[in-house]
Amino acid sequence: MKTLFAIKKITGIAIVLMLMLVNPGKSFCQDKQNPPQKPSEKVQALTPAQTATIKTILSKYNASKLTEADAKAIHEKFREAGIHAGPETRDAITAAGFDPEKLRTLDPPKSPDNNGKANPPSNEERMKTVQEKIIKPLALNAAQTETITNAYKDFITAMENLKKTQTNPQQPVEKSKVEPLEKARDEKISKVLTKDQFAKYMELEKASRPQKAPGQEPPKN
Repeated sequence: MKTLFAIKKITGIAIVLMLMLVNPGKSFCQDKQNPPQKPSEKVQALTPAQTATIKTILSKYNASKLTEADAKAIHEKFREAGIHAGPETRDAITAAGFDPEKLRTLDPPKSPDNNGKANPPSNEERMKTVQEKIIKPLALNAAQTETITNAYKDFITAMENLKKTQTNPQQPVEKSKVEPLEKARDEKISKVLTKDQFAKYMELEKASRPQKAPGQEPPKN
């Protein structure tokens, strides 16, 4: 009896082991046959109108003589038209005779620096802000426009020189050092504007500054 019981026990264990070996094998085969599906990437397709817009925008530029300013202007027009980066956009740019990688190299995407702050605007972007948010709303004549433009160019150059003297040029310049430069800039501008124009200028200048981030001083134009 003991021998018969032992044989049945061994047989039961053997059957369990065989089932453990067989089932994983079947499961593996099933996984091979039906691999898990990867989530599909959401790619925004271009409309025929957007494809035509890309061609129209690029037709105003020379592909062999692109500059950094050209690339920035092109990307800005793409954004205004609701055109985003993607395979179809790259194909449309290539079809128009331009190199998407060259555009990207001349005007790389903005990326946060090590402190989590966005890259500062270029001098060209600062001057564009002055043109769009200060000069145009004031409806100035040619002489006034030239004076304000030159005053801001001098201010930006002076700010760049101040940054170069700092241990970390990426840090904001101390307010006590910026204020004399702002005063000199505004004095030049006040000489070519009427009292009412200058009052409006001061409002526009303040409004044109980027919003202050928590714990940061707002950068100047």
